[in-house]
Amino acid sequence: MRDSHRVEAERVLVRAVGEEVRRAGGGVDAEVLLARGREALDGLAGVADEEYAAYVAALDEAAAGAQSLGEALRRAGSGTALLVTAVAAAAAAGADMAFGVDAGTALSAGIVVGGGGG
Repeated sequence: MRDSHRVEAERVLVRAVGEEVRRAGGGVDAEVLLARGREALDGLAGVADEEYAAYVAALDEAAAGAQSLGEALRRAGSGTALLVTAVAAAAAAGADMAFGVDAGTALSAGIVVGGGGG
């Protein structure tokens, strides 16, 4: 099991044991439950080796093909990003003016949105 997956499984196990101890009113030994849970986790990991390997391979394959929104926009060209930013800035200024905000404040809002989009 990958270290990150093992850490997450341990975190969930500790939370579950803590909840069980709380429900039992402290009448349950948390260390015994944790030990049993870890043994069960090791047993499950051993039985599911083939399935886990397929899962990890799928994760690696998905991560290899993944790209961030910024990368996608850079590949598409900067024209799309500029257009989206301009429309958002104009919409912010227009919406403010439609609500009766003075033109200077509305224009400032548009500039802030444009700067954030840039």
